[in-house]
Amino acid sequence: MSIRKSLLWSYGSQAITFVVSFSTSVVVARLLSPREVGIYALAVAVSAVLAIFMAFSVHTYLVREERVDRALLRSVFTVNAVLSIVLAGALFGMAFVESGYLGQPDVGAVLLLTSMAPLIAIFEFIPTALSMREMRYSLISAVNVVRVVVTSAVTVTLALRGYGAISLAIGPLVAGAVCATIYTATRWRDTVFAPSFANFRPIIAFGVQMISISGVAQLATRGSDLILGRLIGLSALGLYSRASNIQALVFSNVYGAATNVIFSHMSRELHNRGTVHDTFTTSIRNIIAIMWPLLIGLAILARPVVVTLYGERWLGAALPLSLLMVSTFVTLGFGMNWELFVLRKETARQTRFEMLRAIVGTSLFTVGCFFGIAWAAASRIVEAIVGYFLYRPHMDRLAGTRPGELERIYAEGLLLTGAATIPALLLMLWYRWSPATPMLLIAGAIALGVANWTGLLVARRHPLILEISRLYTRR
Repeated sequence: MSIRKSLLWSYGSQAITFVVSFSTSVVVARLLSPREVGIYALAVAVSAVLAIFMAFSVHTYLVREERVDRALLRSVFTVNAVLSIVLAGALFGMAFVESGYLGQPDVGAVLLLTSMAPLIAIFEFIPTALSMREMRYSLISAVNVVRVVVTSAVTVTLALRGYGAISLAIGPLVAGAVCATIYTATRWRDTVFAPSFANFRPIIAFGVQMISISGVAQLATRGSDLILGRLIGLSALGLYSRASNIQALVFSNVYGAATNVIFSHMSRELHNRGTVHDTFTTSIRNIIAIMWPLLIGLAILARPVVVTLYGERWLGAALPLSLLMVSTFVTLGFGMNWELFVLRKETARQTRFEMLRAIVGTSLFTVGCFFGIAWAAASRIVEAIVGYFLYRPHMDRLAGTRPGELERIYAEGLLLTGAATIPALLLMLWYRWSPATPMLLIAGAIALGVANWTGLLVARRHPLILEISRLYTRR
């Protein structure tokens, strides 16, 4: 499947999952209190910290390898299964620690349910990884849609029946079981259940490198949630979690959907041509053209958006949301760094960078917690700036870009961002950042911004417009 078709499938499914997930978050916010959301967020943080030490990214190993045979599949299945079982046991144990020793029985109950998720995921691992390797994003996209629909349906049903934070844990469990069944049924020839340790060493070596890179970042993020929950309280964590979930929803559905496809294509291009320049520059240019205006627009409109969607009791999440949007904006200045470092096999250097970012970010976040969730969120901007100065000097070398080429892409992105967001900025300044700013005027400002953005894309003959034109002419 070509990168264009893969992206079309990926974004098509992401559009559906975004609408369903976002709608569900709005409904759940009306049914659950910030404290109940905080309970689930704390349980997720605990499980994520434990999962970091088992996150060997074995699926990435399969995607990256030039040749894959049955023996290798058995080996990666075995490694993944062992790690999943260990993680399930660790979560099971932590459930009793939270309930008994730490006096958080609600968090313990959620962890007890969460401990079953790694065991279910064992059965969909091989089909998912092979589908990514073969760029069969039609299957992946369809299963992702099923996952989010089932999760949302179960979660909302249980929340309506008064199950509280537990409803947020049961939904993903049921969806995981359904998706594992679908993958096993559709790719039954690829299923592997026989254990093997034939290729154990290279897989473990790769996994340790991945833990050092992505694991450090995840540890910093989830560890920060634990710190916030312990220092400020579950209600504050619920508000911060609401803001970070919106940020993650936007980031994963736009940036994440694209880079999952782009990584596979860049890997193939590197094997065939020895370079990733064309795919990287076109992709990062398109991503910035979409993401930067979206992020800054949400940062500007956070107060009326949060109150309109979630209600007055969630207004405290608006300022953290604005600050997190700005931090993500800065992070995209060194976007796709993970893909570049992994493909160029420079993960040791990236490990050092991520450890430094984690130390700086967690330290600043902890200090910020003593002054409130807004200061904690603001620390993420400083962390992103540190990341930019660490990664940017290496981007040209790894991507094969010419000096100044990325800076021109950034300048274009700033121009598009200004054109798209100035109407909303002027409106919010006029209403003094009131959460009661009329939604009709907000819609008008957004429409004007989109018109400005589209006109500028057309005037610059941006590759995003060219891609849309190609899709339209092929209909």
